[in-house]
Amino acid sequence: MAGALADRAWRDSAPETIEVDLAALWRDAGQGDVAIARAVMSNLIVVRAPSAERRGLADIAADLPLDEVVSRHPSRTIVLEHCHRDAPSTPFSAGVGIVTFGPATARYGVEQIVVRSACPEASLLSILRRVVRGDVPTTVWWTEDLSDGPPFDPLLTIGRQLLYDSRHWKDVSRGLAAVLPLTDNRRVDLADLNWRRLAPMRRALVDVRGPLAAVAWRGVTVTVRYAPGETAIASLLAGWLRGERRTDPIRVDVAPLPKGDADAILTVTTDDVTATQSPRGVDVTPASAPPFVVAAAKESDADAIAAELRALSPDGALLSALRALGN
Repeated sequence: MAGALADRAWRDSAPETIEVDLAALWRDAGQGDVAIARAVMSNLIVVRAPSAERRGLADIAADLPLDEVVSRHPSRTIVLEHCHRDAPSTPFSAGVGIVTFGPATARYGVEQIVVRSACPEASLLSILRRVVRGDVPTTVWWTEDLSDGPPFDPLLTIGRQLLYDSRHWKDVSRGLAAVLPLTDNRRVDLADLNWRRLAPMRRALVDVRGPLAAVAWRGVTVTVRYAPGETAIASLLAGWLRGERRTDPIRVDVAPLPKGDADAILTVTTDDVTATQSPRGVDVTPASAPPFVVAAAKESDADAIAAELRALSPDGALLSALRALGN
């Protein structure tokens, strides 16, 4: 369904008139010569922190690939800026919009609702329930740094999936502390965009030695080295290596990568293999076999986010890795 952005309609709104104003925008859109279908496959709640300079409602998500995401996976989007520390003069303001995509023969529109709130966290649930459609699943996209604070409880009550990116955590230990309690929450599926980046390395290691539970991994010590800014992905890899074996766990040593290959994200070494991950993929050099490459998927941030929105299922390997890191 992806297509070029065709048009955008916007109007300021208020808590009690959000649905009325959206209906008015649809009526206006229907007066043109081309029919526009209303497309919605899910609710997407996008959480934003207040900026130092007060942004206009229409610009709260301007730095996110939101249009690209919903063009791939049409979602009723609720952008929430919760001003719980620095309250604005107006405790609640809202705006609504319709973004249309596609060629003239197959146009479709996606609804966007922007909410700026200074209410207590407990009141967020009643606000969100007004605007979330109950007939489709709900994802909470936490765009901010989880190491600055855990997600609000009302969001976890209404959301089926929590989407985040541990690559942006300034403090990995605090970020882990925020998500670890959610690994046992059966109502919320965790989706980490940084975890997706590990896919080629995980495939490469399994190709060399087999599944982590296999005998070939017994007694193995793995050395993981990571580039600057890649502490979180190295921790996830260590958690995956440790978490897949309940008995006789794999020993993992994690440390920064010495200066060298500027493209390297991670290097993994055992007694018989070296694997180096870069943005292109993983170069694998076994001791007793020809070297090979596991290519990385070429996907944008919007592609990755849309893929997670479509998945909507618990990722057992991620949960196992996180639990191992918490032990």
